[in-house]
Amino acid sequence: MTAALMNERAVIGGNNPPEPTPFEISKQAIQDLYDEAKLWLDGEPVTTQQQADALNTLKDRIKKAAKAADENRKLDIKPYQEEVDAIQAAYNELIGKNKSVTGIAIKAEEAVNAALRPYLVELDRKQQEAARLAREEADRKREEALAAIRQRDEANLAEREQAELLVKQAKEADETARKAEGAKAHAKGEGRATGLRTVYRAVMTDAKEAAAWVWVTRRDELMVFIQEQADKAVRAGTRKIQGFDIVEEKVL
Repeated sequence: MTAALMNERAVIGGNNPPEPTPFEISKQAIQDLYDEAKLWLDGEPVTTQQQADALNTLKDRIKKAAKAADENRKLDIKPYQEEVDAIQAAYNELIGKNKSVTGIAIKAEEAVNAALRPYLVELDRKQQEAARLAREEADRKREEALAAIRQRDEANLAEREQAELLVKQAKEADETARKAEGAKAHAKGEGRATGLRTVYRAVMTDAKEAAAWVWVTRRDELMVFIQEQADKAVRAGTRKIQGFDIVEEKVL
């Protein structure tokens, strides 16, 4: 093959620049419009209809370029997004927890909790009862020891020894009661022990009193919520709201 023929083929097939990507096309288009906007927006006010019309045209082109870029973004993401969605769906079958799916690991754990709860609740009841009885016994022995100390004859060694014994027994009973009071109903085995947790929730019984509490203690958050509701109503077409002035203004 001659050098001339090789050079000809190199020019035909090897020196053509690659086609720009959708991102590169959008980037160039938006950059050009941005540069044009910099020339227009130099701090001087708009004074003629011609300038206003030209700027409106520029704004339209910017919006169209931004929309085209967003479409290109969706096209670029789509292959990866489909793969991500497929992976997410697969894992949701195992560990997902939302309105549409509950993974089998979550179902299994919830079923285990449902099986454990009655046993742990009953065990907790028994432990609390045992703690109550142990505390009563400890209190009884403490009073008995105190009475023996008050009544003892310092000259009677037998009475002193008996009082000291009762004090010792009272301390032991108190320690037993403390341990009983600290006992927790739980299931052990591998991993972290499973036990009951105490949770609290508010149940509204008087709407007016509840609203008054919010007004006193959560007024800032309440005002934000009220403003959001008023804004939503105005956007929906309401033009009269008690406690509000509906202000009209012109915006682009």
